[in-house]
Amino acid sequence: MKLASALLSLGLLAVVSLTAVPSSADETAPVIGVTEPQEQIDLSFPESGVIRTLDVKEGDRVSEDQLLAQLDCRALESQYAIARMRADSGAAVQSATATLDMRTQRLEQLESLAASNNANADELARAKAEHQIAQADLQITKETTIEHSLEAERFQAQIEQRTLRAPFDGIVARIHHERAASVSPSEGPVITLVKLDQLELVVHIDHRKMDGLRVGQSVQVSAIDRDISGTGTIEFISPVVDASSGTARLRITLPNQEGRHRSGVKYRLELPVGNAVAAAPSEPAE
Repeated sequence: MKLASALLSLGLLAVVSLTAVPSSADETAPVIGVTEPQEQIDLSFPESGVIRTLDVKEGDRVSEDQLLAQLDCRALESQYAIARMRADSGAAVQSATATLDMRTQRLEQLESLAASNNANADELARAKAEHQIAQADLQITKETTIEHSLEAERFQAQIEQRTLRAPFDGIVARIHHERAASVSPSEGPVITLVKLDQLELVVHIDHRKMDGLRVGQSVQVSAIDRDISGTGTIEFISPVVDASSGTARLRITLPNQEGRHRSGVKYRLELPVGNAVAAAPSEPAE
C-alpha cells in the first residue's frame, strides 16, 4: 500500500509540473512573418477592346497619373476633337451678338421716332419682335456652345475609361497582356503595380507575448535567409485573438526607400525584452 501511495504521489506531481510549465519550444519559437508591398493594385479596363498603346514594361518606375496603357479609341478621339472645336469656336456667338446689336439699334431709332409721332406703329412692333428674336437666338447659340463643351467632356471621359493611369508612384510588377491583345474585364488585370518605398510585415504572435507592445513602437526585424535587418514600426495590433491558434495579427511598417528589403520574404521579429512567455512556477513537492 505504501508503494502504491508513493507511485500515485509521483504521478500527481508529474501532471502538475507538465500543466504548469510551458514547453521551452513555445518560449523560444521565433515570431516570423512575410513582407508585403505598401500598396499593390491590379489595373484593368472596365470594358472590352484592343490594347492600342502600352507605354511601360515590367520593372519600370512610374509616377502618379502617368499613362500606362490605352485601348483603341480613335473614333472617340475624332468625336472629341469635333465637339471641342465647336465648343471653342466663337463665330456663332459673334454672329448672333452682331445681329442683336443691329436689332437693338434699329429698335432704339424707331422708339425715338415714336416719341415724336413720326414712327409707323406696325414697323415699331416688327422691330420689337425682331429684337426679341435676336435675343433668343443669342441665348440659343450660347446654350449650344455649352452643349458642345459638355459633349466634349463626355467623349473625354469615355476616352479616360479606356485609359490606364498610375494611381500612385510605384513599380510595374507585371504586365499580363501585351500591345494589340484583345482584353475584357473578365480576363483579369492588364498591369500589376506595387509601391515598395515602405513594406508591411504581417506576423501572427502568441497573445502571451503581446504584453507591452503598442502602436508606434519601434521593433527590430531581420530576414530569415538574408543577412539584412532593419527597424520597423508597429502600425496595428489586432484586438482579437484567434481562439484556435492563440495568436493575434500584428502589422509592422518597414522603411524601404533604398530598396534593401524585398517583398514576399520571411522576416523574424525581435521582441523587446520582457515580452517572452514566462514560465509559471511549479508547486513545490511535499
